[in-house]
Amino acid sequence: MEIQQIQGLLEQTTSAFNELKSTASEISRIQAQEQALKLARALERPRDAILKLAYTPAIVMAVKVALDMKVFPVLSEATSPVPLATLAAAKPADPLLVERILRVLVANAIIDEPAPTEYLPTALSRELTKRPSIGVLESLFCEFLPSFQKTPEFLESTNYRNPDDPLVAPLQYTNDLGKLNGFTWLCQNPDALSRFNSFMEGQRADRLHWGDWFPVRERILDHPDLSSETPLIVDIGAGRGHDLIGFRERFPDASGKLILEDLSTVIDEVRGAQDLLAAKVDTQVFDFFNEVQPVQGARAYYFKNVLHDWSDERATKIFNNLKPAMKPGFSKIIMEEYILPDQNASSLPCATDMAVMVFCSGLERTRQRWENLLTANGLRAIKYWTRQGEGLGIIEAELAD
Repeated sequence: MEIQQIQGLLEQTTSAFNELKSTASEISRIQAQEQALKLARALERPRDAILKLAYTPAIVMAVKVALDMKVFPVLSEATSPVPLATLAAAKPADPLLVERILRVLVANAIIDEPAPTEYLPTALSRELTKRPSIGVLESLFCEFLPSFQKTPEFLESTNYRNPDDPLVAPLQYTNDLGKLNGFTWLCQNPDALSRFNSFMEGQRADRLHWGDWFPVRERILDHPDLSSETPLIVDIGAGRGHDLIGFRERFPDASGKLILEDLSTVIDEVRGAQDLLAAKVDTQVFDFFNEVQPVQGARAYYFKNVLHDWSDERATKIFNNLKPAMKPGFSKIIMEEYILPDQNASSLPCATDMAVMVFCSGLERTRQRWENLLTANGLRAIKYWTRQGEGLGIIEAELAD
């Protein structure tokens, strides 16, 4: 790239940084980050950039090995540089192997090396001691990465048809699952299910709870028909219930019941959890494909990162099982999902789109695709709510009639 073009990018990056310093907003942070990335790419030769991109799985592999060797917990407690021998003794492991793995982590700013074979933690390495972030990396590495590798072969075998059948996705192709869907497969593999649940928890970590930015009181709580016996929020496909717990923390005096719904294997894992009991969250086994919604007349039926797992055809089945339970003029559907822009989407939603395509033939949707889906199912979008940054939006909907 010409020096003049690089100079222009440098000026744009400086301007974005100054905006961040002035506003400290999330959108300014992301814009500054994106500009800095454009500048870094402009300074790199294209051939080198492609080589590094192709080697990305090796970096993820090195982090996974470091996790297995218990490197990060030892480093996180350090107040002075930790010698190689100490880190090698954590497992224990061959010091030469540990040195080679740590060299990759240093090169990618995951840990620091202030002196030869002496190491210090960074914010990234400390994050890798936390269960949600460990779950993100381990689930993607163990369950998703093998399917990513097979996806080009799978798509070629389908003549590049967009995947829309959850029983015929790269996951089934990779693992020879026949017609077993991905979520049933997870439930039959407890270790994989635990990693996946931590992955879902990790995706939510350090991101705004919907109750922090969506006008909950105005749109949900301020209704004369609400009482202590009314189902207030039914969280469908709720996993470990972190969003309901967060809701209770933010609205401790809200009238009505909080209900967590998921498959029996998930409910068996979370039932009796102290944090759910403390938040007064009830649990309910529910299969949204094969059962009509058992909780009648709730104020809000809440989905978070659920509909993106399913094609329009499958989403129709979910809505058809939900609508009989909804009370016209009272019940709402609250869907916390990505609402993709028509152009220049951010990296994270795009990567998530690839992940759900590979795992269950799901997809992230633009606003128009959401509108088409709701209209086709007798539902009406009340409002599309978006916020700054790469975060999820909210589709607020109700029965159309």
